[in-house]
Amino acid sequence: MDDTFDFFELLRRLEQRGGLFGYSGRADREPARLGQHVRLSFSAKDVVEFREAKDKTPGNDGVPARVTVANLGLMGPEGPMPLHLTRWVLDRLSQRWFTGADARQTSDTTFVDFVNILQHRMIALYYRAWADAHPAVQVERAVGGRVRAMLEAMAGTGLPGTQNPDLDAVKLRQAASLASQVDGPERLT
Repeated sequence: MDDTFDFFELLRRLEQRGGLFGYSGRADREPARLGQHVRLSFSAKDVVEFREAKDKTPGNDGVPARVTVANLGLMGPEGPMPLHLTRWVLDRLSQRWFTGADARQTSDTTFVDFVNILQHRMIALYYRAWADAHPAVQVERAVGGRVRAMLEAMAGTGLPGTQNPDLDAVKLRQAASLASQVDGPERLT
């Protein structure tokens, strides 16, 4: 992953592939799983890790994309949980808790995995609130969001009887001249 990725930019790109964060209600219907990187220090970057999704194969459901962020979450210096809980989690992550552990498993991630189930929804809704407040993000989506609905209403083309999927893009480009009350030379064409 490129170190220059911003949190919002990465999630916008993931949404362009399909699915929207914060609307589905279930994590498996969203473009990626979101979680927090547990640490005690402040982070210099928003996205700590991004892992691409692994495709589904026969007999295997596949692994969704995973985004690990540092700027949002319940633990750490920015989170609402007490710092001693973050220290306890980091202590569990730094040692092997039972002798029957797999060679690849070097830490106990059960508590972090549980908290990331809760944090996925919180981070997705945080992103959704940001995306709904920015018109440029809304226009990128196929449905267009509120900005498109407002433009169609101002142009008089957003009513149920006036919608035509073939001409909607043309009408939207001409929304300013359609909504104008003043006749000018540009409206003659």
